[in-house]
Formats: sequence, structure tokens, C-alpha cells
Amino acid sequence: MNTSPHRQVRWAVVGSGGIARRTVGDLRLCADAQVVAVCSRELSRAQAFATEHGLPLAFGDFGALCASDAVDALYIGTPHSTHFALASQALRAGKHVLCEKPLTMTADEALALGRLAEEHGVFLMEAMWMKFSPAMRKAVELVQAGAIGEPRLLQAGLGYPVPASGPARFWDAALGGGALYDMAVYSLTLAQMFLGPIERLEATGTMRPDGVDLESCLTLHHAGGAMAQVATSITSMIPPRGWLSGRRGAIDFKEPLFSPAGFKLVTGQPPAPPTVEELDFPREGAGYVPMFRAVNAAILAGATAHPLHPVSATAEVLQTLQHAQALLAAERDQAAR
Repeated sequence: MNTSPHRQVRWAVVGSGGIARRTVGDLRLCADAQVVAVCSRELSRAQAFATEHGLPLAFGDFGALCASDAVDALYIGTPHSTHFALASQALRAGKHVLCEKPLTMTADEALALGRLAEEHGVFLMEAMWMKFSPAMRKAVELVQAGAIGEPRLLQAGLGYPVPASGPARFWDAALGGGALYDMAVYSLTLAQMFLGPIERLEATGTMRPDGVDLESCLTLHHAGGAMAQVATSITSMIPPRGWLSGRRGAIDFKEPLFSPAGFKLVTGQPPAPPTVEELDFPREGAGYVPMFRAVNAAILAGATAHPLHPVSATAEVLQTLQHAQALLAAERDQAAR
């Protein structure tokens, strides 16, 4: 396993877009992390990024990055459809991998990466920063302590009109385009966190002939009878919010859902007026810092996964995304007949 003798994880960011810029800034807020390199498909772009951010190393070849002894871990921030191939190569080279969501395009690919990480003794995780935010950690703590009783219902949404000239990852089917994999992945993960395994799925929405889903509404039926409703779109505005309802109360998450600034805890029994408690949490950097700290600690401890977001959880959500895509495609094809 590739480890750092200085008890710091030496990171490289893969990709030179907006995600990479936020990544560099937040990694630098972690005392146990050092950002040393960037990799882009074009060396000139990598060099410009390295100069802008003061990084000593720039790579235009991913294989060369994986072969470098100066790098311990990679943050992969490239389009969805590239994740599996890049992560596979990095894990085989002994590099730790933290990969933008979705980790892969299929559940089987995610599980295959998990096996590779274990075989090579390196860390792997999908960058589901929502799970590590202070607000979400506190919400989980309160739910587990029984603050709202048994969780039964959840609603969550995330969407906005993406212009045709916007990022290709939304519009290009070959890159995994659509709203489900880019946005619904958060809402589905939220439902999984609080309501457990998803047993049955209903889906309706709009999908183009090329497979790019434009908007959808999903109803999730969880083990034990709990339910969730999830809406997502790249053509309409859906506020990035959500709420969780229990037998004795509810949690109303503040925006944005993927990195909430806090939530309202509402408890009480009608006809008495409810008790409303506002909990707010300051955001560090762009919001990735708590996740990066947790990942750095896991890497330095020799772990190959993190218990808050294991590959098995990622694979379950991916299975649901695949099923939702299939249902939308069947609905589209039926309407076309």
C-alpha cells in the first residue's frame, strides 16, 4: 500500500474544472493532507492549473500519474462514464481513490472496484460529502436517539434548468448524462441513510430517445414499510431541500440538500403547538472539508473503506438508479407506440 512517511496524504486531483478547484481549496484546510499534483487530458491545462494553484506537479498522462511515487491518493473529478476505468487503473497502481459521485455507472462496477481496493490494500470511496456534513451527522444522531420516533416518510428534491451550453455531463448520454446520476443520487442516498434498504421502486418522468433523463419523480418503498418521494430535473427548478417525518416529529433540512447548513427539528403531539428547534452549522470551505478529514484519517489508519459510506451502500443506490432508468425508458417506449 502507498503510504506517506510524514503522516500526510499526498493528493492529486484528476480533472481541472470547477470540482477540482473546490477540491484543492478544501483539501488545503486539512492538516493531514497535501495537494501535490493535478492531471488533465491536456498537459497545457494541467500546467496552467498547477501554476494557478501552486502545485509542484502537472500530468497530461493518467498512467504517469499512477506511476508517480510522489502521490498517495487521487480525487477523481472527471465525467461519470470515465470513473470506472480511471479508478480501476489507480487502484491497481496502489493509489487511494476518492471519486466524485456517482462512483460508477452500474452497481456491478462499484462492487468490482471495492474488490480491487481490498485486493490491493488501498482506500476507495464515492465522494458523498453530504453524509459527512455536520448537519447530517447531527440529524443521524438525533434520529438514532429517537428524537422524531420511527422514521416513516421522506421527501427530497434537487434540480435546475441546465442550459444547452452547460456542462456536457448533463446532456451527453455517452458521459452518463441526465438528472438521475448527477442529482437524484443525493436524494436516494438520503433516503437510504434514514429509511434503510429500498425494496420497491416506482418511477415516472421524461427521457430522451438517447437515454438522457430530463426529469423524474420516484417513489421508494423501503424495508419495514417506510416510503420516500424523490424529484429531480435538469429542465425545471426544484429547490435542493428535503424533510424526514417520524412518528413523533420531523426534520426539515435547509438548503442545499447535498451540504445542508442546518435543519429544523420539529417535535410535539397535536393539539399542543409543536416545538421547533433550529440547528445551524458553519460550513468549512466549500463544504468538502469534513469528508476529506474523515478520508485522510481512514487512509492513514490503513482502511480500505469508510463505515459511513461503504461501497455496498454506493452499489445499492446505483442499482436503484439503474432500475429508475429502465422504468423511464420503458415509459418512453410505451408512449412512442
